[in-house]
Amino acid sequence: MTPIRTARRAALALLVLTLAWLPLTASACQLDTPSQIVSFGSQASLNAGISSQSARAVPNAGISCPGSAIGLLTGNFYIRATISSANAMRLRHSSGDTIAYAAYPSDSSQTPITPGTTYDYYQSGVLQLGSGGVSVPMSYRMPATTGNLSAGTYTDTLTVAWSWRVCPLIGAAGLCIGIPRQGTATSTINLTLTISPDCLIQAPDVDFGSAPLVAGFQPITQTISVRCTKGQSYSVGIGDGLHAAGSQRRMAAGGDYLAYQIYQGVNSPNRWGNSGGARRASTSAEINPGVGTGITAQGFTYRAEILPNQTTPPPGAYSDTLVVDIAF
Repeated sequence: MTPIRTARRAALALLVLTLAWLPLTASACQLDTPSQIVSFGSQASLNAGISSQSARAVPNAGISCPGSAIGLLTGNFYIRATISSANAMRLRHSSGDTIAYAAYPSDSSQTPITPGTTYDYYQSGVLQLGSGGVSVPMSYRMPATTGNLSAGTYTDTLTVAWSWRVCPLIGAAGLCIGIPRQGTATSTINLTLTISPDCLIQAPDVDFGSAPLVAGFQPITQTISVRCTKGQSYSVGIGDGLHAAGSQRRMAAGGDYLAYQIYQGVNSPNRWGNSGGARRASTSAEINPGVGTGITAQGFTYRAEILPNQTTPPPGAYSDTLVVDIAF
C-alpha cells in the first residue's frame, strides 16, 4: 500500500497599510475692501465737549484671511497691520479744530494700535477663528473731550499696510504642506464725525409786581443769555404770547386783559418780535456781540413795559407765556 501524503500550503497575506494626508485648503489673505467709510455719527456741538466715549467697530478692516490655517498652525506665520493717519490720529475740521481718537484691533481690545508700529493679528488671539475665512476687524473710539468745537464734518484717513504669511495647505497632523503664501496690500479707512450747531438759552421770568393803576407799573429791564456753537451766527426772537391781539401782547386774567410790550434794549422803541427785522441778530447783543464762541454766553437786554395808554382793567393776577427762540 502506498502511503498518502497530505501537502500543506501556507498562504502569506500581505497587509498593506496606507497613511493618507487629508489636506485642508487654506487660501492666502485677500484684499476685500480697499476703501471704506466709518462714521462716528453726529453730536450736538455743546455736548461734544462733555460726551462719553463713543466707538464704532468694523468687522472687516480691509482684508480677510483663512480661518483654518490660523487656527491650526504655529510658527513663522503672521497677519500684520501697520496704520498711518493723515491727521496724527485726530479728526479734523476745516476750521482747524480737531478731536482725538484711537484705533483698536477689536471691539473688546483695551490697548490701541500704535501708528507706525506693526500689529500682528495672527499672534494676538484677536481673530475669531473657524473652519472658514475670517475678516480682520478694527475698532475706533473717541475718548471724552473738553474741546470747544465748530459745527461741521470732521474727518481723518487711515492707511493700513497689510502683510501676511499663511500656509496654503494643512495636513491632518496639523503640519503645513507646501510653500507658505506671502503677500501685501493696502486699504484706506475714511473716518467721519458730524458736529451739529447748537444753542443754550436762559430767559428769566418777568414780574411786574402789583399796582392799583396801570400808571403804577414800572418798566422791567432784564437780559436773555445765549450760548451758541463756536463760530455760529444766529438770531433771537420772542413770540407774541398766548393772548395777543395782532402784534399787541396782552396778559390775561379770566376774560380781562392787560396790554404790554417787549422792546429791544433799555431805551429802544423797537419791538422785539419773532420774524423779520423784529428779531435780534447775534451781532446786536449788548454783552459779547458777534458770533457764538461755544464757551462765553452773549447777553440780549430787553425792556418789558405795561402800556400806560389803556384803561386799568379789573383787579386780578394777569399772566402770559412767551416763547423765546433761536434761529441758526
